[in-house]
Amino acid sequence: MTQEQEALFAGEGSTEKAGFVIRAVDVRKVYRMGESETHALRGASLDVHRGEYLSIMGPSGSGKTTFFNMIGGLDKPTSGKVYIDQVDIAQLDPFELAWLRCRKVGYVFQTFNLIQVMTCLENVMLPMAFAGLDDEEAREKAIGILERVGLKERALHKPAEMSGGQQQRVAIARSLANSPDIILADEPTGNLDLKTGEEIINLFDRLRKELGVTIISATHDLKMLRASDRIVWIEDGRITRVSTPEEMNIAVSEVH
Repeated sequence: MTQEQEALFAGEGSTEKAGFVIRAVDVRKVYRMGESETHALRGASLDVHRGEYLSIMGPSGSGKTTFFNMIGGLDKPTSGKVYIDQVDIAQLDPFELAWLRCRKVGYVFQTFNLIQVMTCLENVMLPMAFAGLDDEEAREKAIGILERVGLKERALHKPAEMSGGQQQRVAIARSLANSPDIILADEPTGNLDLKTGEEIINLFDRLRKELGVTIISATHDLKMLRASDRIVWIEDGRITRVSTPEEMNIAVSEVH
């Protein structure tokens, strides 16, 4: 990547609001198949504060996953703008978009998506290899991240030798590999039992506070509401409500 491109990703020369790590402005997404059109998003706008813990909720087919993919740079809008660290992702070529995903955003998935033939340590080191770190530096950094998520002693274990909660911790460690500004977590507690899900939610909250990373979760899990700064509700491709846990007034007993 050229110095000019790196300066662009650093936000130099941008006129966008610097207080937000993500800005979505009137985002619309239309999927076309032949003459048929599906309007997945119908003008969604949202500013995400740096260091925020945001949960996106909505029924199946609401556009929640589409919006999640848009603000994570996994897809581009049909119209409207998505800015990640002040950069309009629609203007990026494939190489620049891949660079952004590698360096700026970490991803955590419901099904973990770990490489089964690799050890825990190797799974965490893999994104660092894509980012160009040498093996020695990557190994040292990966061990430090695994220690942060409580898995240093499991570094040489493979996924099949670990519990679901441990595998999700490895996935979270992998998402932190390149020190991203944003972690996108897609149903991160969906395959976990109640107790383990609570542990993962608490881990996200701790990492957010310790590292200043922005965490955005697409979820149906009401337990995540307590840890969130804001909850975004999406229905029929539109953001219908943005609430804080206090405004929702949900008792702890209601989310167990």
